[in-house]
Amino acid sequence: MIAIRNKLLLLTLLATSTLAFAETPESVTDAKPPSAVTPVEVEVELDSNANSATPVAPGTSATRPETVVAAPSAGTPAPLTAEGPLKKRVEFWVSIYTQFSTSEGVIHDAKYPEIILEKLDFRAEQEDYHTPPAVKEKRAQNRISDIKDFYRDLMLSIHKKQQDLIPLNEAEKRVYELYKDIKEPNKFYNAAHNKRIRFQLGQRDRFLQGLFYSGRYLPMMEKIFRERGIPIEITRLPFVESSFNLKARSKVGASGIWQFMRSTGKFYLKINDTIDERNDPIRATEAAASLMKLNIESLGQWPLAITAYNHGRKGLMRAVRKVGSDNLDEIIDGYRSRSFGFASSNFFTEFMAAAEVERNAAKYFGKFERDHPIEFAEFVLNDYINAIDLSTYSRIPMDTLMDLNPGLTDTVFQGKRLIPAGYVLRIPADMRDKFLARYNEIPPSKKYISQKGPHYDMSAPKTVTRRKRSGRHR
Repeated sequence: MIAIRNKLLLLTLLATSTLAFAETPESVTDAKPPSAVTPVEVEVELDSNANSATPVAPGTSATRPETVVAAPSAGTPAPLTAEGPLKKRVEFWVSIYTQFSTSEGVIHDAKYPEIILEKLDFRAEQEDYHTPPAVKEKRAQNRISDIKDFYRDLMLSIHKKQQDLIPLNEAEKRVYELYKDIKEPNKFYNAAHNKRIRFQLGQRDRFLQGLFYSGRYLPMMEKIFRERGIPIEITRLPFVESSFNLKARSKVGASGIWQFMRSTGKFYLKINDTIDERNDPIRATEAAASLMKLNIESLGQWPLAITAYNHGRKGLMRAVRKVGSDNLDEIIDGYRSRSFGFASSNFFTEFMAAAEVERNAAKYFGKFERDHPIEFAEFVLNDYINAIDLSTYSRIPMDTLMDLNPGLTDTVFQGKRLIPAGYVLRIPADMRDKFLARYNEIPPSKKYISQKGPHYDMSAPKTVTRRKRSGRHR
């Protein structure tokens, strides 16, 4: 997925001067500081025939007793390490996340990512507003291709001159020095392989925007992982997968901040024409925690469990068997598989780099902004209802409903499908009491008993039993 992401971002930076994000805050500098709340749990029991909505505690889930709403933690030392060659890979990805923007990139060695052969700058192309985007894209791709060819030829030249004892020119000497610590026979000949010289786009501005959006969800995500015994540092994996872009979609069908494929997500999440919980950060985090739990139970080592999130659990188990080791560095060096390519072999070190950068963001970026934690109330809908009608009668703007309920598909918000009964709807926390009253004022003709079924028979009796319990949740 890394190669795909590179191409998509390159297309974007050449086509427009704005970042490739579906949503951008009105003003990053106007972000509210994180604030803690003391949630109050309210349970309302309704008769099965009641034509109403059941409230859940503000900021909580219908399936979870509470949600801690607080500032993201500065990070706790993780039981995860990257030593030796893996450490060098981590350092490379830290540089990609912090030193190079999406207007820049590097030509480097895929086997030894830390060996950067040349730095590229696309700002001139990006600022050229007179040339059609497609032309700029083609020029950039040609430029990258030419530079990669240059270094392949240079590698072969160094290899031949070493054999013939011919002195190297200045360009060859520079590259020769970059490989001085690599102990590998025919290392320059091998480096000339078609897939060894690659281009990596920078991610600095993308990571900074991810930091902003992560503030909305990390507190809840950490709580979910902590409850399942998963290191909370792994909640930083979406920085690698999506930079916390809720609209992230890949060409191969992965979706949401955790980039679940449909084939994997269907085991943990609802995915249909009405609901796609892959796009709900909270539900997707619960699924990711369950998947990580399965991975660690099967593989026993966190580097392998995290890599399996990208490559697949069975694929990693196969790699361990073939290499005869559960050491990720040895697997990267010794395992050969068409599916275990650059993306899989770098996934763990990308994650470690992202965790390091997020944990020490002030060190790498100086002053930066993080959005305040999302706060909401939840209601279990007892009716099928049109989202447009719901927005109209509840007086909640459609954009707000969409932001708080990303698990509902576009067809729902376009009014082509109904929000299903039983759906846990999120609304602004400060509208909790008003929403219940307004919902009950919606005409019976606007409420349904199925996706395409008849209206309710409002002669059915309704009873409401309310129990209230309050307290501070930690």
